[in-house]
Amino acid sequence: MGTVQLADPKVKRRAFWGICVATSLGLFAILVFKYFHDDFQFWLEKNIDFLLENPVVVFVATLVFVSPVLAAGTYLLLLGIRTVRAQRFPPPGYAVARDTPVLEGWQGVRRGRVIQLLSLLLLCAAGTIPVMIWHIFRSLGSAT
Repeated sequence: MGTVQLADPKVKRRAFWGICVATSLGLFAILVFKYFHDDFQFWLEKNIDFLLENPVVVFVATLVFVSPVLAAGTYLLLLGIRTVRAQRFPPPGYAVARDTPVLEGWQGVRRGRVIQLLSLLLLCAAGTIPVMIWHIFRSLGSAT
């Protein structure tokens, strides 16, 4: 077996707290949305004409909701690019949260290409949602 890059305790701790914070924020957002669901629906019904006339507002609001996914996809795309360039996974200078076998040569390039492909799929999926919602609101707005 090849070399193994040892875990960095600081990165492990940072990853743990990052997951805790992200999970807490997600849970908080879900609870707030559930609590204010009726108010939000009332606001939508009251302002539907404005939203149909200004689909860009809906696009920007949707873009805000998918921005964490877009950020993750961008990070993974850059990781894949660095992996392919270095022909090594994990790329030099990247700290890892757990002991990771180092893949070099064609195996590292293959891992980098898989990361790039998956990140592009993630970016396309997340980027399509605001565009589709904008198109729906634009179509409904021009039909009225």
